[in-house]
Amino acid sequence: MMRLTAAATICRATLALMLGVLGAGCQSGNPRTDSPGLRAPYPPSRLIRAVSWNFTAASPPRAALGSDLWPCTWAKDDNEYCAWGDGGGFDGNDDRIGRVSLGFARLTGGTRPDGTLEFAGKNVWGAAEYAEHPAAFGGKVSSLLAVDGVLYGLGALWTPENTAEPVARSEQGPLRTLIWSSDAARSWQVAPWSTPASPGSFLNVGRDAANAPEGFVYLYYVRAGDTQRIFLKRVPKESLRVDPRTPGVYQYFTGVQANRPRAWSTRESEATAIFYDANNVDGPEVVYDPHLRRYLLTVGHYSSGDERDASIGRVGLFESRHPWGPWATVGYYEQWGMFGDQAGGDYLGLHFPVKWMSADGKTLWGVFSGVHALDSFNVVQIHLSLSWWRFFARES
Repeated sequence: MMRLTAAATICRATLALMLGVLGAGCQSGNPRTDSPGLRAPYPPSRLIRAVSWNFTAASPPRAALGSDLWPCTWAKDDNEYCAWGDGGGFDGNDDRIGRVSLGFARLTGGTRPDGTLEFAGKNVWGAAEYAEHPAAFGGKVSSLLAVDGVLYGLGALWTPENTAEPVARSEQGPLRTLIWSSDAARSWQVAPWSTPASPGSFLNVGRDAANAPEGFVYLYYVRAGDTQRIFLKRVPKESLRVDPRTPGVYQYFTGVQANRPRAWSTRESEATAIFYDANNVDGPEVVYDPHLRRYLLTVGHYSSGDERDASIGRVGLFESRHPWGPWATVGYYEQWGMFGDQAGGDYLGLHFPVKWMSADGKTLWGVFSGVHALDSFNVVQIHLSLSWWRFFARES
């Protein structure tokens, strides 16, 4: 079991990862930005007045060396399931040991009454000698969701139909589609359809999608060629495996009036953006904090307009009472974690497992990865400080 200490009033100045000292131990105080010239796209949150990021609460702060991405979901069996890319996962633990293009791990344990986080990771689907079940295809999975006892994943795959060695083939594959597992990640089915653009990322709302809004699965996506806007679509849970090009299956959000949905349309062309950032958007992901009754959005940005400048350090955190906004800024950073050059080159997401949220919703654990020495399963503790008028702000 990996045990992570929860609370730390004073954080150490640096966080040692691998062989070098890469970043600050704690960021706290003003949650809005770490750069005076950086403008967040939305006003400050009235509910959350400050946020602290503790990178030294984890002991050790990282695992599964050489494996990245790590989208996670809370399944019916009470475990977290996460996907990794281009590495050996928890059991291989290196780019050279048990390496696969795509793997799935099971995380047992969770938060304890004393505020610590204790879990153990196990490869379920990966390299034959380093996982419980051998991988059958490769590529990347960018989002996971557990619903009605089934695990679903969205990604870009390598399969025997499009490459000779799909399990070993690096980077994303050409098949952008949905996969699912009815046996806790032991085996996976691949949908027979593909989409030209990324299918998006799932809204995670709790264990086995227990809090799914009105029985729908919600997905956030960006349009091809539009790097500044995020859109929202939904599909009935029972229709999730249907080809999204099928007329009438998906509904697209078209706007709000008095904080209530004005309309959903079956025409994607009528969709209205639910989030806009002139600094561009990358890898949006939304989870629901049931204790604060807030939806939390994490999204990368890169003001240069060049996606090669994306970085885990350039990340924003936003909150809303509704899945579609309006959004308020919790934090908006250029050097989140103060990792410097070690974080540059790609934004691979910041994930908040709902299972790991504290009973009052104010302490969360984030999972992130990156390039260079951050190519691993990294954990950060987040503490949210609420406004004294929080009971009113919750309803705003």
